[in-house]
Amino acid sequence: MERRNAFTTLRGVLLLGAVLTACGPVPESGAPVEDATDEDVAAMSKVPVPSVDPMPLATSEPAVAYGWGRFLVVWQDVREGGVYGTLVRKNGTLVTPAGFRINIGTGPGGTPSIAYDGEQFIVVWKTQDAIDGVRVKTDGTVVGPVFNVITSYRVAAPVGIACSSKLCLVTFTVNSDTGSEINARRVTTDGVVLPEIVHGIAPGARLMDESTVAWNGTDFFIAWTDSRGGEETPDIYGARVKPDGTVVDPGGLPIAVAPGAQRSPDVVWTGRRFLVVWSDGRGADRDIYGARVRANGRVDDPRGIPIATGTGDQLFPAVAHHNSKSLVVWQSDFDGVSRVRGVRVHEDGTVMAPGVFAISTSDYDREALPDVAYGGGLFLTAYSGSSEAPSEPTYILSARVDHQARVLDVDTLTRAPTTPPEAP
Repeated sequence: MERRNAFTTLRGVLLLGAVLTACGPVPESGAPVEDATDEDVAAMSKVPVPSVDPMPLATSEPAVAYGWGRFLVVWQDVREGGVYGTLVRKNGTLVTPAGFRINIGTGPGGTPSIAYDGEQFIVVWKTQDAIDGVRVKTDGTVVGPVFNVITSYRVAAPVGIACSSKLCLVTFTVNSDTGSEINARRVTTDGVVLPEIVHGIAPGARLMDESTVAWNGTDFFIAWTDSRGGEETPDIYGARVKPDGTVVDPGGLPIAVAPGAQRSPDVVWTGRRFLVVWSDGRGADRDIYGARVRANGRVDDPRGIPIATGTGDQLFPAVAHHNSKSLVVWQSDFDGVSRVRGVRVHEDGTVMAPGVFAISTSDYDREALPDVAYGGGLFLTAYSGSSEAPSEPTYILSARVDHQARVLDVDTLTRAPTTPPEAP
């Protein structure tokens, strides 16, 4: 996922003294199990995590995906190349405790997005005037060369990506003298960028931004923030795109058209519908809302599903799904403190007990900009942590959450090993 709001910037400090030499990935032997029982998950939570010191290497929010027995968390980093990642086992231990370099190109990389195509991870990121990407094997091997999705000074982040087994769709914002619009480009899972740019997703919209995309086995579905109803009160629109680049819904489908500003969407395919979530400004505070969209484009919840309406502002949601339930996570801001919260949403659109729960209660003043993925019987949420003081650095944190909304552990991912890595 991806899917960040343009009006909020995450504070990060480039601490050059903290720059480390990245450790290479440590492969695991044996074929991992894709799904786990409740007993397996309970056993995972008892595995101790090695004691290591956190290192302030991150400068932006993370993104996470799951594939073949482990999660890959990626982020923007102070080290050369700018885009780094770490592999996390299902039991919470790190395969690569110091992280490894993902942008093996010559230019600096920006905030990354990630998807899994069934065999490998595809990571894309925004540079100063381009969008680049690379393939990463599930053992952490980076497969070069870096491929270029598009080069233009008019291209803006955030970048979205979703993949089938053969093709990925990368979405992005293109600015012009009169506004902005969402474009997309197809990339094969061999890293070949197809020449045609997907235009016409919503022609005539004055300002479009914050795109996110999901794949349902037949079509891609893009959701975005759209200001055709007013620049200060944007809404959420969506459109289906065929693998051949055909836009099924030219002009877009209205998903959330309500008072106030609807921003920062994320989307996931649940097996029956797309679930779109966003930060909603129809009330006194910003809340998290959602809507289910069928494969034929029908919006089941045109008024939206109120997912989290607590005190303070609820921002930057992300969503992952398994079986009949989705886990929605977000940044909750109240009284000068930011915390990552979560809630489960059933396939029928109901919010599940116990309702909203804390993903983390760390010592950081600011827990922000989470992403989430499902795999191996549990969800992994990755997010940033920093202190309120502007001079304090940013860290990448993670938390494993099971299907019963239990937080199994909280860990710091940007760190240097103080003990040798465990044997594979």
